[in-house]
Parts: sequence; C-alpha cells; structure tokens
Amino acid sequence: MNRILSAISILAVGLLSASAQDETFDSSMTEMRLNPEIEAGDTLLPADYSVYPFIKPDKNKIDLNGDDWSELARKFEAAKEGLEKFSVVYLGDSHIQADFGGDILRQRLAAASRYAGRGLIIPFKIAGTNQPLDYKFSTSSPVTTSKLMRTPWATEMTFTGIGLQPSGHRYTLEFSSPAPTRRLRLHTRGTPPGPTELLADGRTVDFTARTDSDGLTVIEIPYSAYDFKLTAKGDKTTVYGGIELISDSTGTVVHSIGNNGATFSAYATVDRFGSELANLSPDLIIIALGTNEAFGRTTEASLRNNIDVLLSSIRSFSPDAKILLVGPTDCYKRVYSRRKGRRRRTATTVPNPKAATMARTIRQYAEKEGIPYYNHYAVAGSAAAMKNAKVLSRDGVHFTATGYRLWGNLLSDAILKQLQP
Repeated sequence: MNRILSAISILAVGLLSASAQDETFDSSMTEMRLNPEIEAGDTLLPADYSVYPFIKPDKNKIDLNGDDWSELARKFEAAKEGLEKFSVVYLGDSHIQADFGGDILRQRLAAASRYAGRGLIIPFKIAGTNQPLDYKFSTSSPVTTSKLMRTPWATEMTFTGIGLQPSGHRYTLEFSSPAPTRRLRLHTRGTPPGPTELLADGRTVDFTARTDSDGLTVIEIPYSAYDFKLTAKGDKTTVYGGIELISDSTGTVVHSIGNNGATFSAYATVDRFGSELANLSPDLIIIALGTNEAFGRTTEASLRNNIDVLLSSIRSFSPDAKILLVGPTDCYKRVYSRRKGRRRRTATTVPNPKAATMARTIRQYAEKEGIPYYNHYAVAGSAAAMKNAKVLSRDGVHFTATGYRLWGNLLSDAILKQLQP
C-alpha cells in the first residue's frame, strides 16, 4: 500500500509539473514548525541498529576536522572519577526542545561517567509551548512570557529562548526534578529574586541563598528532594530563563536548550546570549541547527554569516569550550498547487532539496574552520526511508519519539567514541 501511495504521489507531482495550466506555491510550513506535535513511539529501542536498514553505521562518527579533544576526554574521565564537573550544552530547535534525544544523551553520558544532576529546566509550558516530559514547571501567579520565535517579545529575552516575568512583587514557582536535587540555580535577568520560602517534597525547609560570581541566585537545601515550591519576592524587572537543578558538584551534566523554529540567526539576536550561556560553564557545546533554514529564504552565504555571528558570541565568553556542529537531516516540504483560474489549492508533500544544501553548507563551514562535525544527513539517509521506518513523523520534518531516541543513541555513540578513545 505504501508503495502504491508513493507512486501516486510521485505521479501527481509529475502531472502538476508538466501542466502549463498549473501554478505551484512553496510553503514554509511555519505554524507546524513553531508548534509541532511529536508523535509517540516505542519507549525502548532495539540494541541492534540493523533493524533500521537506512542507517549508515560507518558514517556515525564525529569528524574532528583537525581539532583536538584530548583535553575534553581528560575532563570527562576526571568527572567519572568524581574530581571535576563535565558540562555539556545541547543547543538547537524543535528537535531539541522535546528533549527525547537529549534525555538519551544525558543518560548515556552520565552512565559512562557520574550523574551531576538534571541540569537546566525551562518554563516552556508556562510560555504556552511543549515541554520535556521528565520535569514539571508551573505557577499560579500572574506572569508575562515570551518565546524566541514569537516577536515582538513581551519581556527581555534570555539565552534559553524563553522569558518569564512575574507580574507581582511576590510570586511562587513550582517545579520538579527527575533526580534528587540539593542545589537550585536561578538563571534570571533584571533584579535577582529574593527567595522567602521553599517547600521541598512538601516540607518547608531551611535553606541558604546567595548570589554567586555570575550574579545568579543559588539556593541550597540540607537534603535531596524532587518537588519544589519556591516563593520569592522581587520587582517587575526580574525575568526567568530557567532553573538549574544540581545534584552533585562533580560528574556530568547535559543542559538541553531547544526552541521550535529556531535558527542560528534567531539565537544570535538575543543580546548577552554568549555571556548567559557561559554561566553554565560548558566544556562541550553541541549545536544542532539548520532544519528551519531549509525553509524560507536563507542562502548559503547568509547561513555561513549567521553561524559566524553566533559562534563569535559563544567563543567570546566560553573560549575554552569545544564546539560540535550537527547538521540537519533530509526532510519534506509542502507545496501548494492551483490550476490557473481556480481558487482552490491542493497540497502535496515533496522532498525538500534545500535540506541537503544547508547540511552541506554547515559541513563545509566546519571543515574550513576546523570545527568538529556530526554528519546527521549522511547517517540518516533519505526522508522516505526514515518515514517508512516510522522514525520520521507524518509532517515529514519532525521525528517520532522513537526517532528522537534513536538519534540520541547514535549521537551518544559517536561522542563517547571520542571521549573514551
């Protein structure tokens, strides 16, 4: 049946192209990219990747492009021995926001090292968008929120792509952690919040609050807990970007920062992006962008410039952090066709050739600048093959939950090969 439907689709596209009476309009699928619906999938993945014949195992590697990760590997080993903290930032678009793959990366790196905590959690749900499943973040207090790709912003925009501004002088935030947490670090702009009360696992606790060297409020409690209700006071300049959940001062932590529809240029428009990202003390920054550039008018030249601008901001404040660029995979786009003289349009989904262009441009940029690169496009193969295997969703752009977990495992394999030579 799938072959028949594919053949019909190809035939229809051919007929539309051949007819002089038809007009074809490209669609950027903007709303779908800003508000994706992630399809469910298998929770557990088979250990043998051969069940996915489209995967090219020989391509599942990091091309260092002349960079040296020996010091990064040493830090990872030191984190394993409980001597240092190894901090990873996983930055991207909707592929990262859902955090199915990021959670796999978090689990895999922690399993090979030591677990330092959940890391950054972001109030996506309060801002009206999809949130990772392993934590909760809510408030009953009046707030104003902003999202990276919805401009103009109603608040100052933070490096996480979300701005949450309490409207009153006193407010409460409720959040949870999937792992025991003893320290909270509040990533905010404006007047630092003044914590007045904290409930941990339903009990009022005595806590200590201080301002650290980065100007962020840090709260410590005498025991580990999972559920928190924080009451704080401040003024209307305070804007939250997220809360860092810390279990241990050593080990490995993976912070996921993803925003639906995000691009290199979108993050670069956030003032102080590089300085706020540096507050996470990253050792490795994984940047997985390029899918949204494959829709719209981004040229190869503008993409190279946008990468330059973002990386310059990051390197200015995190000069010792290693950067890993991850290119986009093959995907589909929607094309609307309309016969001349008629108002009704017909939607057809076709392969998006610009995805390959964006992937190639990022790869060539990485090779020229000596930046490590993970060739996701080469590993994954065609969008048609991924869709047949049910790892690419019906919209042809996002992956299913199974697909994201699969890519999280593959990327983890490639990174661990470099960190544990």
